[in-house]
Amino acid sequence: MDAKAPLLGRMPYGVLRTVGLAAVVISAGILFYLGSAPIRTVVLGGFAVGSILAIGVGIRRYAPTDATSWWCLFAAAIFFLVGVGLRSDPTIYPTDISAVSNVFTLAGYAAIGTALARWILERRSRDDITPLIDAALIALGTFFLSWILFISPLLDSDVGMLAAVTNGTYPAVDAGMITLITYLLVSAERRNRSLSLLLVALLFVFAGDVAYAYFLSSEQSPTAGLLDGIYLLAYASLALAALDPHMAAMSQPRHLAPRSRSRIAFLVVLLAVCAAIPLLGTAVSTSDMAVRSTLLSVILIGIFLRGERAMSLMEHSEDDARYRAAHDVLTGLPNRTMLREQFHRLDSEDTPGRIFVLFVDLDNFKMVNDSYGHRVGDEMLAAAAHSIRATVRPSDTVVRYAGDEFVVIGRCTRPDVEELARSLVTRLSEPFVLSAASAYITASIGIAAAGNRAGALDDLIREADTAMYHAKSQGAARSAFFDESLRASSTAAIQTATALRGAAKRGELVVHYQPIVMTSTRETVVYEALVRWQHGGRLRGPGEFVAIAESTNLIGEIGEEVLRTALDDLTALRAAGQEVTMSVNVSPVQLRDDSLPDLVAHLLAERGLRGEDLALEVTETALIDDMFTAKTILDRLAAMNVLIVLDDFGVGYSSLSRLRELPIGLLKIDRSFVAEIGTSPTADSLVTAIASMARALPVSIVAEGVETEEQACAIETLRCRFAQGYLYGKPAPLRHWLK
Repeated sequence: MDAKAPLLGRMPYGVLRTVGLAAVVISAGILFYLGSAPIRTVVLGGFAVGSILAIGVGIRRYAPTDATSWWCLFAAAIFFLVGVGLRSDPTIYPTDISAVSNVFTLAGYAAIGTALARWILERRSRDDITPLIDAALIALGTFFLSWILFISPLLDSDVGMLAAVTNGTYPAVDAGMITLITYLLVSAERRNRSLSLLLVALLFVFAGDVAYAYFLSSEQSPTAGLLDGIYLLAYASLALAALDPHMAAMSQPRHLAPRSRSRIAFLVVLLAVCAAIPLLGTAVSTSDMAVRSTLLSVILIGIFLRGERAMSLMEHSEDDARYRAAHDVLTGLPNRTMLREQFHRLDSEDTPGRIFVLFVDLDNFKMVNDSYGHRVGDEMLAAAAHSIRATVRPSDTVVRYAGDEFVVIGRCTRPDVEELARSLVTRLSEPFVLSAASAYITASIGIAAAGNRAGALDDLIREADTAMYHAKSQGAARSAFFDESLRASSTAAIQTATALRGAAKRGELVVHYQPIVMTSTRETVVYEALVRWQHGGRLRGPGEFVAIAESTNLIGEIGEEVLRTALDDLTALRAAGQEVTMSVNVSPVQLRDDSLPDLVAHLLAERGLRGEDLALEVTETALIDDMFTAKTILDRLAAMNVLIVLDDFGVGYSSLSRLRELPIGLLKIDRSFVAEIGTSPTADSLVTAIASMARALPVSIVAEGVETEEQACAIETLRCRFAQGYLYGKPAPLRHWLK
């Protein structure tokens, strides 16, 4: 006995439960079959009550998503308990008791049908009742066969017409229920044991109802306990289904409906009906023939309508797929796949004007996403799409091109399209009332018109895109028309990007340095590294190539070369006796690169320098583009004691909260404020306020663009500790500062 205990301990709980329940069912079945009528009644009633309690326990324990359906099964078990309990040998029970039994039994079927229908409608879309139609056709076909096999033979017998029809109807109802639960099984993404056990229970009920109908039609007495024993097994299966954990997920949705299996079930009904057609000739009376013909006609009509519905659903599905392939789901606008079709349509029209393309880009849309989340951002896109559609002419086509970019394509004259662009800029500048707040954005628009070139859609979009970026560079809420000057600058940008590739390896990058001085002594304390490009026989400033390098992903290579050169030159300056540090500008693109801190640490270590020997200057634009990533990288750099400098302060979107969150150690006041010091009271007040704010944070400040002694005196009066400008030195090569 001790040896058996470990073996039982190792057996899974599920196996033990199944074995135990099987033993109970088998024992109860034997007792039921061999026992007397009172014993059978007690056993059957016990199983029925047990299944009812099991459903209640399952609902409480597993908390199914659709508890209402299980409560329907709970009610159905009670109705069947009463209905089956009142139904004894079908050849002897009184008519009045039979009527009461049928009422409770049909109520049970109604409760089961409600549960299955709810699960199906939850699993599928609310407007797709195809499985219910299939179940109705199966039930009609089964009732047709039941009429021929069980009901028709009783028409001339002593058995009442109502009893014959009722008992012949039960198998048909069972068949419909079995169809529904089979659909649930085959359409589930995973095997559901609870559904399988429910199907077994319905199959037992179907077998019992067929047996009752058979014995009634043949006027034979069934073996004592045989029929009710079948219902005992049905109750047992129902209890097992309710106690299985899968009962909580009966209506889990499936993305693709099992259309092929529906067609198979549909075909089975058709073949069964066709096979039953010859039985029309066995009718015992004219009324019998009329019923058979009516049933067969209804079934065939239903099959025809079901086929038509299937074809209609298929066509609708294909139309919907084509629509989705050509339209944007969020805004409902056509997507870029429709552009070529619309272009060819406009090209074939013989109307005044030229084909034009408006390229619309929302300014600072990322700020909406970052501030309110992507859900509100989607609301903004949908609202912007609606505004654009409401502003353009009915003949124009609006396309969502990508992200926050839209394309309008149509045909009209240049004055008309320019007026349309102005209207769009005005309309998109109005506040958008969203769920989180009222938000303001603007739009930059580029315009391009087709010439006499064939198939010029790609050129048009590229030109409109170029014009849009030109408009954006001039400031928010503007439009620009693509012309030859933009074509030349676009071509020049491509040529610059091509020539810039590999410039660092070819030694074409040159670094000049501009001093930052202590205002009290005018002694140089920092050199700012400024990159130049020696190409085409002349030295090009950063304004000619840095933006192109950023847009073509070349800035990383250039930035690394500038940092390497600046640190080498810092070593040379230190060797010449200058106790200075080095400041290097960091591009917004570099500030999104996780490897930047590692690169800085490596270059410092190579030259024996410390973090405090280096300052990195970032712009407010770099911080706005991706605040989270920028803060992460800046925190890592600050942990190395690298000084973080915020350049051009005062002209962007800086706020006190941002300055508190970021490890900023130095602010550089933009040269536009310094240029007006002494001539504009507002400029004096702003610089004073910035200096006071910096002392409160606390951070140091540098006044940029100091060019005159008057400005220098004013800066010193305002207690700015550091200054930079032509007054103290213009950018020059290293050799100039080593002298």
